[in-house]
Amino acid sequence: MRKCIGILFFIFTIPVFIFAQNEPALLIPYSSSNISIDGDLSDWDNYFSYSFQDTTKFFKSAGKYKIENLYPGKFNFSKIKGPKSRNKVVFISCWNTQNLFFAFKVWDKHLFAEVKSLKLKPRVHLNDGVEIYIDTKDDSRNKMDLNDYQFLIDIKNETEVFRGNLKESLIDTIAVPKEFAQNILFEHSVTVYGSINKQDNTDSLYIIEIAIPFAAIGLHPETGMKMKLDACVNDIDYPADSAIQIEEASTIMWAFNWSGISDFGFPNTWKSVQLTGAPSWYELISEKYKASWFWIYTSTLITSLIIISFLFYVINKRMKLPTSEQISKEKIIFVNTTDQETTLSHNEKILKQASEFIIQNKSVELRSEEVAKNIGISLRTFQRITKEELNTTPTHFICIVKLNLSAEYLKNKEGNITEAAYEFGFSDPSYFSKTFKKHFGLSPSEFIKNKT
Repeated sequence: MRKCIGILFFIFTIPVFIFAQNEPALLIPYSSSNISIDGDLSDWDNYFSYSFQDTTKFFKSAGKYKIENLYPGKFNFSKIKGPKSRNKVVFISCWNTQNLFFAFKVWDKHLFAEVKSLKLKPRVHLNDGVEIYIDTKDDSRNKMDLNDYQFLIDIKNETEVFRGNLKESLIDTIAVPKEFAQNILFEHSVTVYGSINKQDNTDSLYIIEIAIPFAAIGLHPETGMKMKLDACVNDIDYPADSAIQIEEASTIMWAFNWSGISDFGFPNTWKSVQLTGAPSWYELISEKYKASWFWIYTSTLITSLIIISFLFYVINKRMKLPTSEQISKEKIIFVNTTDQETTLSHNEKILKQASEFIIQNKSVELRSEEVAKNIGISLRTFQRITKEELNTTPTHFICIVKLNLSAEYLKNKEGNITEAAYEFGFSDPSYFSKTFKKHFGLSPSEFIKNKT
């Protein structure tokens, strides 16, 4: 009977084991948007998410050994206290060309972080917090090696980093072969909703965000890259003075991970993940030439400023009203000119017609289009002729004709300055005076004084 049961167990267990080893990889998507490591998950909406919770009744090992063997010899395993409340966890992840991002949202009603690490004794795991294990090459079996990393962050934002140690893995058949004090810089942030180290308070949750640079763990990311991950939580529901602690073990620490086991650091229990998605061509170019962007930006800015300044100069020059010295008197052709039509060039005849129309409508604010239309030419032709003959614009030509008329008006004492302004279509006497001075170099009053 026992033999039959053994055979049945073997038949049903082996396929389950094989299936577990070949379960499809979890897909970690690419993020084109910026992830801020600030303890706020509002920018983590559409990424890989995995929910798990603590349902263990006792510590469960990952291998064919008793979990007690991982603790110091004098440690009383039976004294370990179960959690006051069960934690629920949401684990989120994504990547970009620079970083591998992780976020934990842990619902925990009792938050404690009283233990501090000593110089040669890392003890962050004895506080509420999270752990991430990464097999960067997806090549480890039962033991951590040089390609495997462990990152720990507690709810006070204290951190530790470990790396697999090949030498130790060959010596010890049980303990996790790793060494700490790894000088790896990574971003991390913690937000706590509740109180810390308050035994009588009921807390809510905490959020931990992490950004690990690919360069720091020896990787150049690319779509399709495979790794192994382990997402773990350390739960402390009691004050430190109620614990029995020997070395780095404590009777008030309750550990669990997303695979439902309690001891970490064994790569054969970690989940396979694969990077999916890809950066856009713009991101790839930006990444490739990021060292040159400053000089590209600076040179582009300087070139743009030079072009804008030149255009501003040209436009300002064109928009500036010419002075009387810049305009030949002979080109301002009035109705009472003594020149015969036959002696005038084609352009001069058109200017003469324009002058006649302006004089006939001297009290009206005329537009260039209106003048051109009434003398039978296009605005483009009007612009060309005023440019060729006077190096100015039709608008300035209209103004110059009126200013010359107003000068004659003031010289002959036909009216005062205000009357001259309204007589020749200037709605504001002050503007008329400013424009008059720009063209003649004298204000209307100075002009009157010099001509009398």
